[in-house]
Amino acid sequence: MPLLTDPTAPPEVPDTPVTDAVRAWRSLEEWRSGGPGREAVSREHPPGAMLPPEGLARRTFLQLATASLAAAGFSGCFRQPPEKILPYSQPPEGLTPGVPLHFATGLEWNGRTVGLVVESHEGRPTKVEGNPLHPASLGAAGVFEQAALLGLYDPARAKTARLQGVEAAWSTVRDALRKQAEREDGGAGLRFLVEPTGSPLVQALYARIQERFPQARIIPCGAALTDGRREGTRLAYGRVLDVVHDVGRAVVVALDDDFLSTSQPGNLRAARDFVNARKPEAMNRLWVAESTLTVTGGFADERLRMRPSQGVALMLALAAEVGAGLGGNGPAWAARLAELRVPATALTDAQRAWVRGAAKDLLSHRGQGRVTVGSRQPPLVHELAFAVDEALGNTPRLLEPIALPDGGPEALTLLMGELFDGRVDTLIITAWNPVWTAVWEADFTRHLERVPFRLYHGLHEDETAARCTTFVPATHPFESWRDGRAPDGTASISQPLIAPLFPGAVSEVELLAVFAGLETQSPYELLKSLWRERSGAPPDFEARWETWLADGVIPGTQAPSARAVLDEAAVMEDALDVAGLGPFRIVQNAPDMRAIARASHLAEKPEGLELSLVLDSRLYDGRFAGNAWLQELPDPVTKLTWGNAALLSPATARALSLEKGDVARLEVLGQAVEVPVLVLPGQPDDTVTLALGHGRERVGPVGQGVGVNAYALWSRNMPWGAATVNLTRTGRHHALALTQEHWSMEGRQLALQLPHEAFRAKPQALQPLQEDGERLYPPSALLKSDRHQWAMAIDLHRCTGCSACMVACQAENNVPVVGHDGVLKSREMHWLRIDRYFLGDQDDPGFITQPVACVHCEAAPCEYVCPVNATVHSDEGLNQMVYNRCIGTRYCSNNCPYKVRRFNYLEYQQREPLARLRQNPDVTVRSRGVMEKCTYCVQRIERARAVARSAHRDIREGEVRTACQQACPTEAITFGDLRAPESAVRRAHEDPRHYKLLNSLGTRPRTVHLVRLKNPAPKGGA
Repeated sequence: MPLLTDPTAPPEVPDTPVTDAVRAWRSLEEWRSGGPGREAVSREHPPGAMLPPEGLARRTFLQLATASLAAAGFSGCFRQPPEKILPYSQPPEGLTPGVPLHFATGLEWNGRTVGLVVESHEGRPTKVEGNPLHPASLGAAGVFEQAALLGLYDPARAKTARLQGVEAAWSTVRDALRKQAEREDGGAGLRFLVEPTGSPLVQALYARIQERFPQARIIPCGAALTDGRREGTRLAYGRVLDVVHDVGRAVVVALDDDFLSTSQPGNLRAARDFVNARKPEAMNRLWVAESTLTVTGGFADERLRMRPSQGVALMLALAAEVGAGLGGNGPAWAARLAELRVPATALTDAQRAWVRGAAKDLLSHRGQGRVTVGSRQPPLVHELAFAVDEALGNTPRLLEPIALPDGGPEALTLLMGELFDGRVDTLIITAWNPVWTAVWEADFTRHLERVPFRLYHGLHEDETAARCTTFVPATHPFESWRDGRAPDGTASISQPLIAPLFPGAVSEVELLAVFAGLETQSPYELLKSLWRERSGAPPDFEARWETWLADGVIPGTQAPSARAVLDEAAVMEDALDVAGLGPFRIVQNAPDMRAIARASHLAEKPEGLELSLVLDSRLYDGRFAGNAWLQELPDPVTKLTWGNAALLSPATARALSLEKGDVARLEVLGQAVEVPVLVLPGQPDDTVTLALGHGRERVGPVGQGVGVNAYALWSRNMPWGAATVNLTRTGRHHALALTQEHWSMEGRQLALQLPHEAFRAKPQALQPLQEDGERLYPPSALLKSDRHQWAMAIDLHRCTGCSACMVACQAENNVPVVGHDGVLKSREMHWLRIDRYFLGDQDDPGFITQPVACVHCEAAPCEYVCPVNATVHSDEGLNQMVYNRCIGTRYCSNNCPYKVRRFNYLEYQQREPLARLRQNPDVTVRSRGVMEKCTYCVQRIERARAVARSAHRDIREGEVRTACQQACPTEAITFGDLRAPESAVRRAHEDPRHYKLLNSLGTRPRTVHLVRLKNPAPKGGA
């Protein structure tokens, strides 16, 4: 079957009795001449009904598919082998067809591993969940972890290897690498450009390679442009250390640190810890100062807008306030912090008031607070944050580095010098796409081509692969053996879920083993022998090994806290230097000290527009640009899909006469891009924020050319973009694919938040929203029946709006993507959406998010208007969809006040072999013309029912967890049996904070929301 129905070609018709009109389809000449066959089809399908969305050509159609034409060649892998085979009469032990298995594994990115549990149906992974035993996930899974499943089945993955520009088998490339490994110069011309990793196995291979080739160099190259946190520890403690997020405190002050998003390693645990400390009966307080609106800023009790360059001045002022407040009640050196001064023009009155309030709150909660700074800020800001925490007794948790330290831009600069001098004859690249992330340095690409033997190992034929004559396809993390470490050092085993889908793919361990002289051993053997040795080769190692594989965690491997002493004299010297009160201290081996030197003029009020570059919350640094789930996932703040935009505050947009979608030219240091504008309430004035990771040139059909390449604006002299940018109008317009155009609740009580003290004083204030409105029909007797009564509760007090639930729902329920044009027409198919509202002043508003799916009304308006009874109510309280009855009238959608029903305007589901492999077999794959919506994951309910029946018992509390509930990092979603008196969902439905969305309509929803509580500081400070 072709991917698209071509109206100019005769469709395929099976050899069965058909009408004369349809039989006429077989005549190509008659079809083209407009014969009776074509006329009959035209009567059934109006012109264009079988075409893709308007404006969507064949070249761009594949951008919205989860598979591409490359999958057509993959179908050949499903032929029977020529050898004799036998039927599947006796399945392997423990495998029952139709009953999924679950395997513990992990996913590493940016040097940290997140523990996962992957569901597998008959040997094919279909759903990713968090591992509850792993300290980095605690059972949750972020957007990147869940979308990795789609990357596994991506037909755009590289399939064949190349050797010096000629297609070759891996065995041929391996022979060539063996010759490289037989060199006798000690590795003088050998370099490895690698991804930062905490894998003990990979690090052991690096060590063995370094032992065999003493003059070779291994250079880590990560995604982040610079990491101020690492250099901050070097300045404060004398050496590089890892900082573990420890935000489960009474007071948290976050400076440009979006620790509640799921777009950074370690944030799953950080979000859980923070929200657990934010109990309604004992509220903590969050102070946030940030240079662009984030989900953490939206969750803040006291939020402050700042320009990126004001971080230094803000931290200097905070340190001075804390020093003055301590007086003689803290360490002797801390009193000197009060000597710091910030120029009067560096901060506004509102910013100084925020600093005074945050300092007072920290001082009143000594030993119970935390000052956390994002990696985008210069090292001095981190250094001062460590000093403030130490002075207050809020000792930060520090570890010896787990992963190889990222060398940053300086490492690439040193490598480029060696390339230019011709000192490198062999370059092995396993880092993700350095040609793309180093686009700011044209010399890197040019010098790379000077290397005689350059090999790139990657998942795709991307920008770096195009510059390397030798290429080796990489296996997906779910196809290979590996180990890794969580942010706290806990080790885990990552086991493959499936054999490599493309036989030419090779794991990084296999590649490095050739240079380590260990290519005769498989990755599994290398991994097992390493941990046998590290565990002391106990007699019961085999039993331990099996337990580690089953649990996904190696117990007792958590890293101890580092013994580090703050260098108070150095901290004060640096702080006084930047405040203009002393000479600069030169620190050896601190490559980012130039950021400190630059901070002296950043303390003054900057002029003009300032550029702020950020890692994208959906594509990260661009490595996920080929993932259709993430391209169509709305940004949690802007609700933008399929691209990026220059974010401007309403005041700045008015001053520049710009509106949403206007294309502007951004120019920095002679480099320019043209990008559409998006006006974002809460954005700092005179600040332009642009997300990295878009505009890829070689990524496959899904993300090819989507968005604008922001890396073109970055340079070594401008870490993370705190520099002046010129912005000019072009007069052109670009349609932005937004899933939410309107941000006001217009006085309706939808997403609610209340001050904590106000709610405690009058908890009965929500009672009118808890009662049902007028009823058109008599009350249901379902709750009095002996059947389960399923219900849900969503706690806005715990929900950060991170969007993990949306990807989980999409993966679990085979929800398709519709592409840029489909989103423009409001045809997105997500069963679960997260509404975002701004409250108050649009220049500096409040911010709240609200997940909304089908609320399974007991008096559902959709059920009464369906002419074919396709949407019905079950005896367990579910509002069900019978797909084969639905004729697509959309009456139900028009009658739904929550607007949660989705209609398949086109055949969005793809039928290629790879697309079928990843689909959940327990969920019907819907076709064109069918209405669909949230089902409370009824397939999981039925699976639990089958298990309970086989054990001759009832379904127990907690046995049924919906996909969105299971993925949520903060446990904001509760699901269960409303009839059970001790169930968590019943307690939530009886909580004084609960309310029913649009309760005045009398729909009696089974999903209730719980009000978010805020804990603002008292006027005049904490």
